[in-house]
Amino acid sequence: MEVWAAIDLHQGRVVTPVRGKPDETTLSSDEPLAVAARWEREGADGLHLVDLDAVLETGSNGAIVESIIRHAKIPVQFGGGLRSITDVKRWLERGVDRVVLGTLAYQDPPALRELLRSCGAERIVVAVDYREGKVVTKGWTKKEGLTAVQAVKRLEAMHIQIVLSTAVELDGTAQGPDIATLRTIRNATSLRIIASGGVRNVEDIRELQRIGIDGVVLGRALYEGTTRLSELNLREA
Repeated sequence: MEVWAAIDLHQGRVVTPVRGKPDETTLSSDEPLAVAARWEREGADGLHLVDLDAVLETGSNGAIVESIIRHAKIPVQFGGGLRSITDVKRWLERGVDRVVLGTLAYQDPPALRELLRSCGAERIVVAVDYREGKVVTKGWTKKEGLTAVQAVKRLEAMHIQIVLSTAVELDGTAQGPDIATLRTIRNATSLRIIASGGVRNVEDIRELQRIGIDGVVLGRALYEGTTRLSELNLREA
């Protein structure tokens, strides 16, 4: 099971978003490079970077992301404002191992197909962010009219290999993951599923593993110390 340490960037700082709302973030650190180095040192399988300013179209943390990529010795997956083929290819060329696509994947299927063809499906992750049962895009403001399961089935038909499923209403709340929806998604597809949102502790992570989830993104649980990377030995669970 992959364990990705979340680094959400807002105005040059690492924050912990709550329920996908830009005005509900908790400051975690003023030193993104130090945070990235810490999670790498403590045993994360990869770094999950999100440029929240790019998502909201209010700015960019691109220079910080590039610096983290240059220093990281573990895989980096990056999302935030990647809304064109050019954007995606630029970041892959800069050294990102995977890109995470949201709005582009739903609004421009031909572009998604081209990226799968030219970049390889193993480097493309599609976000299945959902609120009130429906997939949301454009900074979690637009409902796509699809349930998470419907979205995953559509993506599987397009030969996507990896999805990142986030229960937006639980993100950053430490209330526990949406096990019921994740189990339903797992039963509906053979795609690799990375789960995000609400994870509190090792017990939550092991439950995700038990239902067949392939990876997890940890944010608040790491920053508040309710989960320590050193406690995880998921390959032998």
